[in-house]
Amino acid sequence: MTSSETAGDIKEIFAAEDQPIEKFVELRKSVHCSIERRSELESMLEDFAAVAKKLSSENKAEVRRALALWVLGKVEDAVPVLQAARASKERSYFLGISLLDLGKAGDAVQHLKDALEAEGDSGLIGAALAEAELKSGNIEGASTRIDKLRKKFPESADVKYVEGLEADLTGDRSGAIEAYEAALKLEPEHARSMFRLAYTYDLLGDDDAAFELYEQLRKLRPVHVNTLLNLGVIYEDRQQFDRALECYRAVLDYYPMHPRARMYYSDANASLNMYYDEDAAKREAKMAAVLTQPLAEISFSQRVRNAIGKMNVNTIGEMAMKTEEELLEIPNFGKTSLTEVREFLASKGLSFATAKGGPAGGPVMAPAAPGIASPDVAAKALGEFEWSGRIRKAYEKLELTTVGDLLKRTEAELTKVGLGATSIKEVRKKLGNLGVQMKTE
Repeated sequence: MTSSETAGDIKEIFAAEDQPIEKFVELRKSVHCSIERRSELESMLEDFAAVAKKLSSENKAEVRRALALWVLGKVEDAVPVLQAARASKERSYFLGISLLDLGKAGDAVQHLKDALEAEGDSGLIGAALAEAELKSGNIEGASTRIDKLRKKFPESADVKYVEGLEADLTGDRSGAIEAYEAALKLEPEHARSMFRLAYTYDLLGDDDAAFELYEQLRKLRPVHVNTLLNLGVIYEDRQQFDRALECYRAVLDYYPMHPRARMYYSDANASLNMYYDEDAAKREAKMAAVLTQPLAEISFSQRVRNAIGKMNVNTIGEMAMKTEEELLEIPNFGKTSLTEVREFLASKGLSFATAKGGPAGGPVMAPAAPGIASPDVAAKALGEFEWSGRIRKAYEKLELTTVGDLLKRTEAELTKVGLGATSIKEVRKKLGNLGVQMKTE
């Protein structure tokens, strides 16, 4: 097929007065699979007056111009054009599904009802309306609609998809999986069913099954934004940051200002340049255990033990923050006692603080007990720090806003909301830099 023939096909589709809505749905798939077809559509849109004059009204022309934007994936640009146009079946359906794509299910419902009324029986429109009703909270109304659709369109992948979505939203995970798999048998490249099936496996902890489906979805066109974002997060968990960046970059190619894609891209890019030294981490963990060890467990001489009581220090870390001068100021604490404590600290790889308050060979500060922080540290906003996408999503899900909120949670609780070993290490490192540590249980 030559370029001119392709261009002619596209122009004919948009210039035809009566065109089934399925035609534009299929066109969208083909345009996103061909650079040539996409280029031709973009050229047609630049000179849309040539197509507009073949249509019966200015309103019809504006709706078709919006559909060209929708086909190109420019949903946010298409919506205001459709909203400004007068009601028609085309206008109502594509405005409804565009609003649905933008997460405005409640606003989509009436437009899809109008489209269904204009069309009569349609599995495509009926399923879209049921999806909008489900996502806007009208489970009962959607359920009644789905029952009717199931009888009229038993072999529709779109209907199977909303059956699965209904099961999903009412807590029937096994029923949802069964329905999504049935939809994929009818239409192997049914993107919405594939995404929800992958997402369900992801929630159930079956990362391998989710990953395989996300990778299949990644190859489909048009690009499914949530697929690429979720797949990118999985790649981050696997420390394949270059692959994660590819996913986020693919979203940004279509939606340059997409907030989550931009945030995830920034996090993955930062992580790509991070090097995690596991041996160093083990040393840090060992040192943290030493610093928090109670002095009461150490066999000191009675003179040293009396001095410890007068200093009001309880752990090895607190002792290491004292200077030799401070200890010598304690009555009955002489150089022999000082040597005893100095040698003990040296055996742990530590030394007394310098006269200026800095360490002579030990850590800058002894970390606080797990889950405890000073008021200033506890009040720090989590948003001030650079986190990976998965960690950011985890603390948003738990509604944590400050370091103090985070310290109230255990590592086990973070694991339950999707954080893996790499993410937990990142949290530990960030908190360690603040001189605090999480509760382990």
